[in-house]
Amino acid sequence: MSDNKLHDLYFSQSALDIFQKCRKRFQYRYIDGLYWPAEWGIDAETEKELEKGRKFHLLAERYYLGGSIQHQIVEDPELNVWLKRLKRFLPYSQYIISAEQELRYRQKQFKFLAKYDLLYYNKGKKLIELYDWKTDKKSLLKKELENSTQSRFYLYLFKKVGQKYYSDKFDIQNNPDLIFWNPRFPEEKKIVNYSDKNFFNDSIYFEELVEKILMEDEFPMTDNLNICRYCEYRPICRSKQTEEKEIFEEDLDMDLNWEEIEELEF
Repeated sequence: MSDNKLHDLYFSQSALDIFQKCRKRFQYRYIDGLYWPAEWGIDAETEKELEKGRKFHLLAERYYLGGSIQHQIVEDPELNVWLKRLKRFLPYSQYIISAEQELRYRQKQFKFLAKYDLLYYNKGKKLIELYDWKTDKKSLLKKELENSTQSRFYLYLFKKVGQKYYSDKFDIQNNPDLIFWNPRFPEEKKIVNYSDKNFFNDSIYFEELVEKILMEDEFPMTDNLNICRYCEYRPICRSKQTEEKEIFEEDLDMDLNWEEIEELEF
């Protein structure tokens, strides 16, 4: 096992989530580099929806960067509808800060990484809104988002480093909000607020979790066979076929042009 590779790793919400579900899966994916493309092990319909999700993220990025997408006709009818709904939901304006913004933080052994679909300054509330686009067929109202690793991690990391960075450009007096939105359900949105108490608790939680990962030697398999059923490494660990591969947010980012995306590192 490469100790150097583990200590060089920037921890994303997906990495932290995988470690908590199955440490062996974490080892395979982030240390051993046994990574399969998102399309591996999924049916044609799921692959089609995954590709559509990628394209929507790319269209949203171009729209909020103020490019030609504002007047461009999208060939896919459903994507065209999604884009029109997005424009109605949050029109392009001077308060758009950045699209597909990656944020890195490094302090001693703590290395964190997050990518925000959109950063928006809410002048009335004097705070920055963090937007996350979902494109799957499950309603936001049926998802446990408030206390998810993603919500906690995105809000924690932005308050810790992003808020200070943007306070030189905007009048920020309140903690960030995280807003989920899905173009399939345009009337729905999920807002996750963040308090100073949340930040205090999450600071302890995520730093202790990273310390636990860095001290791990064995990376054992989970005892929860239901998790194994949907894991891409099931053929290696259990000699059984994966029933349905779990898709992570990072899998949707593989086709983005990262050289064109500004990265903020602290």
